[in-house]
Amino acid sequence: MTTTQNKEEQGLSNLAVRVLTALVGGPLALAVSYIGGLLFGVVVALLAALAALEFYALGRDRQMPGSGPVGILALAAALAAFEFRAYGLLPPLAALAAAVVYLVERARRTPSRLSAYRALVTLAGLVYIGLPSAFLIAVRGLPDGFHWLALALALTWGTDTLAYAGGRLWGKHLLAPAISPKKTVEGAVVGMAGGLLCGLAWAAATGLLSAGLLPLLALAPPVAVLGDLLESRIKRFFHAGDSHLARLNVIPGHGGVLDRIDSLIAVAVLFYAYIALTGIAG
Repeated sequence: MTTTQNKEEQGLSNLAVRVLTALVGGPLALAVSYIGGLLFGVVVALLAALAALEFYALGRDRQMPGSGPVGILALAAALAAFEFRAYGLLPPLAALAAAVVYLVERARRTPSRLSAYRALVTLAGLVYIGLPSAFLIAVRGLPDGFHWLALALALTWGTDTLAYAGGRLWGKHLLAPAISPKKTVEGAVVGMAGGLLCGLAWAAATGLLSAGLLPLLALAPPVAVLGDLLESRIKRFFHAGDSHLARLNVIPGHGGVLDRIDSLIAVAVLFYAYIALTGIAG
């Protein structure tokens, strides 16, 4: 059997795993989103914790891992503060987390510069993963919160899925080879168009569609693509090829939790900011 045949079979096998995972995970995610409340908050917090641990592990090869224990405690505290609208606690909480990591590393006689890097990576994980997770919980808590959250999911999943399919079918021109050597312009275009159509369909079906919503629908697919590229750029910075933790492949066919939610956390930031600025959700 030739190398090309091996690659094709491996690609088909990976695609089959991705499809099966989506068929099981998609409805499950929607069910948890529909139920909402404490269950939704707990699931989001658990996924955010796993994603944060994956993020902190990326820096190991460069001797800049984030602190899992401090980062997870700070993330849980940040989500709680956001839930109770104690927004003023967030800056000092982030500063305290970074300071604790720095002081612990110095106590271990880690060089000052590396101690600072590890503190910054811990802080970055809190901002990169913790805040968007809080925004998802906030969106779910809106009037018609399930419809708004499902709209964010439709736009993100539609973009991601169709970008993958479009790239495999028609991809020829690399989108950002220095960041992600497999993503193509054709895949991104198909993904953004497909994500927009998915969002339009859901908004029309649920009565959310309005003139004021159109800019959000137009912005979300390219933001999803940028979110994916941002995570790829972070992995390149840390010289890491994958984000999943060893022996913990939570989402088969998708690498790790962070690989699966990289687009969603970017879209979550967009949704929260747009809704807060425009008041469109009432």
